[in-house]
Amino acid sequence: MTFYSLTEGWAAVALAFLGTFIWRFLGVLLAERITSDGPLIKWINAVAYSMVAGVMMLILVFPGGVLGTTQLDHRLLGFTVGMVLILVTKRLWIAIIGAMGTFAIFVNFIGG
Repeated sequence: MTFYSLTEGWAAVALAFLGTFIWRFLGVLLAERITSDGPLIKWINAVAYSMVAGVMMLILVFPGGVLGTTQLDHRLLGFTVGMVLILVTKRLWIAIIGAMGTFAIFVNFIGG
């Protein structure tokens, strides 16, 4: 394990702040010049949604920690119930409760 000095730690925090601040500042400057339905925004949305879907599938199929001890079919069933509920009800909290409940019931009562 590598230990860093106090100066190196604060330098890392300052560089991280600067790296994110630059993009936020450019966003503020360019926000009025970019149309909300233009191809650039559509591309940014597509990239953002694909990253979220990729991370979600990675967690679902190859989970770590305690979730990794559960069976894939239990996780997929909870995911499927959640997706059906969000499409039918259009309410996120109902989908989350339904998916978690389904997953919990199958893990605890149906099979191990």
